[in-house]
Amino acid sequence: MIKHFLSSLSYVFALTAAAFSAQAIAQEAWPSRAIRLVVPFQAGSATDAAARVVGSKLSTLLQQTVIIDNRVGGSGLIGAAAVARAPADGYTILLGTVSTQVVSVILNPKLSFDPEKDLEPVGLIGTSPYVLVSSSKSAARDIQGLIAEARAKPGNLTYASAGTTSMANFVAQLFSSKAEVQLTHVPYKSSAQAVVDTINGTVGLQFGTVMPVLTHIKSGSLKAFAVTGTKRLALLPDVPTLSEVGLRGFDVGLWMGLFSPKGTPVQVLEKLSAALSATLSDAEVQKAFLAQGIEISPIRREEFAKFVRAETGKWSQVVKTAGITEE
Repeated sequence: MIKHFLSSLSYVFALTAAAFSAQAIAQEAWPSRAIRLVVPFQAGSATDAAARVVGSKLSTLLQQTVIIDNRVGGSGLIGAAAVARAPADGYTILLGTVSTQVVSVILNPKLSFDPEKDLEPVGLIGTSPYVLVSSSKSAARDIQGLIAEARAKPGNLTYASAGTTSMANFVAQLFSSKAEVQLTHVPYKSSAQAVVDTINGTVGLQFGTVMPVLTHIKSGSLKAFAVTGTKRLALLPDVPTLSEVGLRGFDVGLWMGLFSPKGTPVQVLEKLSAALSATLSDAEVQKAFLAQGIEISPIRREEFAKFVRAETGKWSQVVKTAGITEE
């Protein structure tokens, strides 16, 4: 009986060792097939453009095809949920943003998944600051004039965004608080239509991401008052930051980074994180991001996780103060 028991035990150990060996081999071989990079926003968006730049370079570095998969809907939640439910093997990753990883948590306590618990941070890619713009017909000549106008007639000045739960609305609410002004929100179904109505003066102003408003600023149909980052944009060197004009510490942007399903092997996460760092160090990638108005901010796994938690705390306070609720 003892001999039989020892024989069985040896068999179990052999199977266990074989399983661990197979797992190790699989991890060492990663990636051995195509990787799917899920972008939870439409093709042509700032996040989609960034994903295509990153995906192309990752394909070269990892020697595997990176397929861009646009899973649109639910303010980014459909795509994020798909990755959260995907196998944790490193072959399905998410280009997540402040909207999918922070805003969704704050405004949707009953989500079908938990972005913090179900998605593993891989690394921060960068941030696209917002530009405060109005129609070129605006009477205000600069940001001080715009703030003075808003203070003189509380609630009279309107602003556009792609909805109550959009980051553009969050930014406007933070601006209102710091500038001590009262603005009236006009929500739109898309940021593209919001830009059109800002140009024609239907609404007073808008916080737009760089690429959708840049052409109109250059053509003179939109007037740029300030940017929301900590430094001026190379694409708009004459436009000051909000910090420069008196709103100290104003540092807001649409940040984006890579996430993987929770449980992805550490070796895979490390290899992917290292490949992302190498991607962001590439001169051609940096040039492409500069043209898109994206400031590269390479932060790897542990620091990125801390960054996301800090962002959740910051925007939770904005939501509480402004009384923002899900539409």
